[in-house]
Amino acid sequence: MMKTIFLLFIFSTLTAIGQDAGTLHPWTDLKGRTLQAKFLKADAASVTIDWNGQVFTLPLNTLKPESQALAAKLGGVSKPSGPAVTGIHPWTDLKGRTLQARFLKADATSVTINWNGQVFTLPLNTLQPQSQKLAAKLRAAARPKPPAGSTSPGTSSPGIEATDPDGELDLSAEQVWTSSDGNPLKGRFVEVNDANLTLSTLGGRREVIVPLSRLSETSQYLAKKLKALADAEAKKLAALAKARSKMKLPKVTEADLDKEHDWNSSENRAIKAIFVDANDEYVTIFLSNNPTRTFELPWSKFNPTSQALAEALRRKKEEIMPKNPKIIPAKGGRMAAYGSGRFRGYNSVFQSVLYDVALHQNGNVVHLWLKSPGSSRNATDGKRANEKPIAIHFSSHYYDRTDPKRTRHRYRKIVAYDVSPEPSMDREVTTLSGTFDNNGTFEYEMEINHRGLGFWGKLKDPEGEEWPTRLSIGVRTPNVAPEAINMSMEQIMPIIGDGALYIDPIEEKRAKLPFTEKWDDLFRKFKGSAWNPIKSAELMGKPFGSHKIKVTPTNTKGMYMAWGKGYSGVFPFQSVHIGYRSEDDKYRDVIPKNRRLNVFVTRGK
Repeated sequence: MMKTIFLLFIFSTLTAIGQDAGTLHPWTDLKGRTLQAKFLKADAASVTIDWNGQVFTLPLNTLKPESQALAAKLGGVSKPSGPAVTGIHPWTDLKGRTLQARFLKADATSVTINWNGQVFTLPLNTLQPQSQKLAAKLRAAARPKPPAGSTSPGTSSPGIEATDPDGELDLSAEQVWTSSDGNPLKGRFVEVNDANLTLSTLGGRREVIVPLSRLSETSQYLAKKLKALADAEAKKLAALAKARSKMKLPKVTEADLDKEHDWNSSENRAIKAIFVDANDEYVTIFLSNNPTRTFELPWSKFNPTSQALAEALRRKKEEIMPKNPKIIPAKGGRMAAYGSGRFRGYNSVFQSVLYDVALHQNGNVVHLWLKSPGSSRNATDGKRANEKPIAIHFSSHYYDRTDPKRTRHRYRKIVAYDVSPEPSMDREVTTLSGTFDNNGTFEYEMEINHRGLGFWGKLKDPEGEEWPTRLSIGVRTPNVAPEAINMSMEQIMPIIGDGALYIDPIEEKRAKLPFTEKWDDLFRKFKGSAWNPIKSAELMGKPFGSHKIKVTPTNTKGMYMAWGKGYSGVFPFQSVHIGYRSEDDKYRDVIPKNRRLNVFVTRGK
């Protein structure tokens, strides 16, 4: 769920997040490897950093103590101390199963533990009474000691003040709720019925259901007050929706969905932003200077002119991508897919300011369309969504040695799926699994969001397979000048410009491979193990508009990534291929998640 923020923050001109927002800090893992990166946030289990524009969340237990302490200091997280808090404890569920795991934190309804480096949140009502008591004990031990006399009225929990039902209430804010025995719980009101209260916690990442009988009388009264506010807000939203249906709207085109627009708040503060989506409650936008994060703003926060613009863009998007699109059902080795519109023939679609990404119904190929206005903000030379996309493909291939004199390179064909998700436009993590034509099995996984794309997977051959299958992942650029065969270099140059592939070899310094140099010349100049394999590659220049496309593994240990010719062609602009696989033939059938291949798209200067 995307986080709602206050309009005052969005429409202000302040860019500083805090005193540490632009500062680089050293983060060192248990193997002694150090990254210089910006601190973003931290909690009891992890720290989130910005490294060269890429956002990573690192488990604290993978970092050295000094880095853990730095995270706690910058994030304002109290670091538990003493064996009672940090030791290993037994956690037993209602079926008698026990885990030996480290306590991290707990609240009125759950406990969070670290089991062999993995973080889990367990509902207390699934645990034996002794484990529930242990969670309460450790939680109390980890709680900072308040100053004397700081006990809040109306609660037995010192230092934490429950939300006053008779005070000023905000449906979008987190409230402090108290249980019947005085324990606090922070969460945003979602809904309430005669038996249960539903709260959104952890910044919208998790919803919890709390029986009303377990809440204090004050919090039960708070729930009723917020329900009345929510009902009134729903009526107000319905009235606003009716008013928008009668608005005079500006004329917009499909291209306007990808453009930057001028928006004004109800207080006449102006920003430049790109429309993402809208429902009856919120308008979702991207700020131009922060294309990796979306913001939800209530309709009432925009002035009438901007409301009309948002409504026009909303209707245009629904016209192009209807709410109830035609779906082609799955069949054999083909997944279910959209049957009409811009993404006809695709199963999973993700759209951002910088790119559109779609998984083809064949399950093997993900297409990436760049959405750049060009080499400058309003230029027209950028790659558009209706042009040939970059392709990221899962390749499960083998060598057919039927003819000893002529070995053939072939690919396994998917004949059936056992996990085949329905078409979606808001799914970030997609898992596919099924069967090949040799009765082998596969599992392809991908994570696609505003920060970038990640790919990993595994396969398994049947017992006694004569020709073993290898899994690899490839990134292939399209031919950006398909008519080049009939053109002179003088005619090609305006299309190609400064386009190039930049490679980062394991040992040598970064090298530039211009698209205008012939493959044969490049292979002579950059031959041998000094230039292949590589640890990362980057594509940039005129054919990619204002984008930079970086291809890099999460971890190169035991892996092999190489650059080369994409299709038969004389020049790199006719296609570049970057391939990624396990280096050891023993592990030819797996690309693990912790060594997944990432594709990051950023906007250049």
